[in-house]
Amino acid sequence: MPKKAFESEKKTVRTTLGVTLIILFSKLCGFARDIISAGYFGTGMERDAYASAYTLFYVPVLLLSSCITSTVVPLYVSARDRESRLAADRFAANCAAFFALASLVLALIMLLLAEPLVKLVVGGFDPEKQRLTAQLTRIMLPSLPFVILSILFSSVLNANERYKAGQLFGFPLTLCVICATVLFARRYGIRAVAWGVFAAGIIQMLILLPLLGKGILCNFRLNFKDERLRQLLLLALPALLSMAVNELNHVIDKSICSYLEPGDPAAMDYAYRLITFATGVLALPLTTVMFSKISRQAAGQNHEGIVRVLHQASQVLSMILLPVTLVGCVLSVDVIRLAYMHGSFDQHSLVVTSGAFAYYLAGILGFGLRDVFNRAFHARQDTKTPMRVAFLTVVLNIVLNLILSRVMGVNGLALATTISCGLGAVVLAALLRLRLGAFTGGELWRELAKVLAAGALCLGAALILNRIVPGATDKVQTFLRLALITGVSLAIYFAALAAQRVKQLAPLKDMLVERFRGRRA
Repeated sequence: MPKKAFESEKKTVRTTLGVTLIILFSKLCGFARDIISAGYFGTGMERDAYASAYTLFYVPVLLLSSCITSTVVPLYVSARDRESRLAADRFAANCAAFFALASLVLALIMLLLAEPLVKLVVGGFDPEKQRLTAQLTRIMLPSLPFVILSILFSSVLNANERYKAGQLFGFPLTLCVICATVLFARRYGIRAVAWGVFAAGIIQMLILLPLLGKGILCNFRLNFKDERLRQLLLLALPALLSMAVNELNHVIDKSICSYLEPGDPAAMDYAYRLITFATGVLALPLTTVMFSKISRQAAGQNHEGIVRVLHQASQVLSMILLPVTLVGCVLSVDVIRLAYMHGSFDQHSLVVTSGAFAYYLAGILGFGLRDVFNRAFHARQDTKTPMRVAFLTVVLNIVLNLILSRVMGVNGLALATTISCGLGAVVLAALLRLRLGAFTGGELWRELAKVLAAGALCLGAALILNRIVPGATDKVQTFLRLALITGVSLAIYFAALAAQRVKQLAPLKDMLVERFRGRRA
């Protein structure tokens, strides 16, 4: 590998690990939040209502954030590189004013239509559960503009390669929800948790404000004459539609789940949250860093640079996520027992949640690769292609939901998501090959074949150890069992990678050696 390319990869690994530490701590705090929630509410009626209400609240968050993350960063980088930092900051300030107004209008509409929306989405709930869901939705919705501004400000910080600062806004949600649950849940029930979400939205934005430059804070005004804002709106519409169909997918999952067994919506929510924890720690740091790199390459019309970054991202994601998928699926019951089994979270909750978790986990590599490929299109200011692929995957997911949920219940909903997402990642990769020519070439396949070979050894070790090591009955035994089987399986996996001289191990190894020598010195 050329020295310049090797140094670039070391820098990428170093930056990614730095972001990973911030996100890891944030996600661990979020994981603690979910553990506390499971102990207080289990998979009972209140948790079902909260899971559905939070989904309704988070749909507009994801819709507007898709517009922000897919369009603001490339346009901001273009303005900064071609004109000046001040011009880029003025554009960001204009975007902030626009999205603040849009989110405020959307929140008011949803507040007025909360009850009809709840009846539409979770028609399988009884009237009491529907009323509680609508009430929780109304409590959370007023914080929507603050959450959207936090996402925009975080994206601007990422565009300026201040990745660590951009990840700080995730902590308030965890802290506010934990405090609300521990201090007020016994008296006010799940409503206290909804008020914690409301407070977190405001605090998130206040944390990020001091980190922004004066160019943004002093130019906070809406100017529709800004050519870049018009370009953003043109690019954002396909991105919005793309995320809209993805979220429609998630809403349909919840709607179908409301007609299944009581507690299934909560179990599905717990399982999915654990998946987002894994993707947030393992995949999000890399995709965040790679998106800025791809945006810079796209701004300079450097197709070879885009391909190089995509190759690196695909190899690293596969190398990291494959053993997590294999070992996690084998040990899904132990993972859920260790994570949630206490208080109101009983044996029935364990069985249902661990099943959904295993089927979701099977698609974690597809989730990560899909996000990388989507961002590659967005960096090239092509938001229409991901939109078309999203429509395809949603149609497939709906069909699979209707079929598999009748046969497998909540597990079928998770499996349908995994299959449709994996197919979407494959289609996006094929389209990128058509656009960029060299993508998915021979070198990439050779490296991925090495990863798959190591993964096969890892899976074999996990299966054998799972049969040999005695089962666990409490959390200490569960932790020791998980640590033993996971540790041995991963040791075999990385030893196999090293024996095959997988390229992406070299920058990581070199950086770790540098850090160790630096500390000894």
